[in-house]
Amino acid sequence: MDNGLFISFLSQCWRWSVFLMFPLLLWLYSQLRGVPLTEFDNGVNQHKWLITLLYLLYVLLWLRFNRRVMAMLEQRRR
Repeated sequence: MDNGLFISFLSQCWRWSVFLMFPLLLWLYSQLRGVPLTEFDNGVNQHKWLITLLYLLYVLLWLRFNRRVMAMLEQRRR
């Protein structure tokens, strides 16, 4: 069974996760905390700082693990 297409899909998902994580974090935060999305537009508040901090933490983790994940996916492709 050729897993090349599936591995390629996983690789693209991994790359796009950096861009898609911010809206996902925003949506999850509003759902879990019960904060409406309109409240984020009301100037600077702690919600924005927390979401930004969580996103930057994800990006740092992504940068740390990117080489390993890509190497593992490339190894699975063979």
